[in-house]
Amino acid sequence: MVRTSSASHRVHIVLVPGFAGFDALGQLEYYAGVTPQFRSWKELGHDDVVLHYFDNFPTAAVVTRATRLRNYLAKRVARGEFLCDDWLALVGHSTGGLDIRRLLWDLSTSASQEYGVDGTHDSDFAVAAKDILRLIKRVVFLSVPQWGTNIADWVRTYGIGRALVVAELRASVAASQLPLLDKLEDWISSRVAGMAKIELLYAVEDALREAEAPECRDPMRTALAQEAASELALWLRHMASDFRAIDDLAVQDRARDRRSPAHFTKRMRDQEISNWKEFGIETRSYATLGSRPFRFDHGRPAPRWDVLNLLTYPECTQSEVPSPRTDIVYRCFYRACAGGPFTFPDLDNLPKPRPFIVASERQRPIELWDNDGIVNTASMLWPNGDDTLLVEGDHMDVVGHYKLVSASREESGRKYRAYDLLKSDSGFLDHAFERVWNNVFDFCAGRATSNHRPRGSTVAEKLRGSRARTTAKR
Repeated sequence: MVRTSSASHRVHIVLVPGFAGFDALGQLEYYAGVTPQFRSWKELGHDDVVLHYFDNFPTAAVVTRATRLRNYLAKRVARGEFLCDDWLALVGHSTGGLDIRRLLWDLSTSASQEYGVDGTHDSDFAVAAKDILRLIKRVVFLSVPQWGTNIADWVRTYGIGRALVVAELRASVAASQLPLLDKLEDWISSRVAGMAKIELLYAVEDALREAEAPECRDPMRTALAQEAASELALWLRHMASDFRAIDDLAVQDRARDRRSPAHFTKRMRDQEISNWKEFGIETRSYATLGSRPFRFDHGRPAPRWDVLNLLTYPECTQSEVPSPRTDIVYRCFYRACAGGPFTFPDLDNLPKPRPFIVASERQRPIELWDNDGIVNTASMLWPNGDDTLLVEGDHMDVVGHYKLVSASREESGRKYRAYDLLKSDSGFLDHAFERVWNNVFDFCAGRATSNHRPRGSTVAEKLRGSRARTTAKR
């Protein structure tokens, strides 16, 4: 049974990472800038809320990742960190949202099952599934591929290339050198003259540099470098040995494999929602919509990017609104995600998410090929499509990687601690990040009672408000 306490209940917010699966690699945080934002939000009088970061396997199957999350929660219940008067709020980004759905499915379908703190069933300190379920009151989905995503099908098609990249990175870490980075930089400088700086390369460079032993005698720096190298090596080893998450995210096998929530049938999805209502779990979804670097036909899927057909390459695709502030990484990812087998189950009744952070009041129709660089936006419109909040930004903007942030080099060899990993030119800035996460925290803590768009939530409204204040001062 869950241990009790006479103290007032606390809210525990658990952040579940997406495809990469880590809480932090060295000094690189998956949810960048969320902790400072959480501290600012707490100063408004939320002393009873605690923030937790969960560290998952990077590319394992969703079932495996959900099991790890279950064991994480069971262990903290057994330790008394989560008490019966507390409640849990699970926040999942991208694949992390599918991990949460699978966790809730497994707990609901075996509510009488008990789990040990080590994940086995014969532990002296067992926790019942129903005790975990009773604690979970809120679930937040951030950019989650509820129906799968085209980019997973595309990556799976070129598995040999992906394996070579992982192998090259593993060799780089083992040798404490940067051969992959040098090759990428040479390719870019020779073939893409005048292109904007690619911050994804900065992230790769920082990760490898941080893993190098420093040329000083500072024992702390040396220990941090060794730790970073070990974490990076283990992370890449997991990726090399288990990449089954890509199958769970793919659209092509939706009708054959039901282990991934992205492949659940309508009956299973209805049962999911029924289970959540039974245990009093409320959900909120945020759908991210990246800027359109290409133009495709209205109402039809985009043609697939075929590496054997040069006419389908990103730089050969007709541009709708050319922007010098997008980089080749975003354009490639967007192009790979735009074309593929993804379809929405009911195209004639595609839900219209509520504008939350958008450029204008006139919302454009969401096309099947619209995406945030990683996930098709229409795939995020679930479980309550009409109540999903729409955020104009790319896949990594919403977790804090929307700008380059310098790091303190006294503690590690890295130059930066956050990056604009997908330069989408979507207009997602500090005010948008603060607004999204304050809204997430409010919902998790039970303060928010409606998914309706708050006043002043669009950029247009902010501009009108700014002009009004300026006029008043005059």
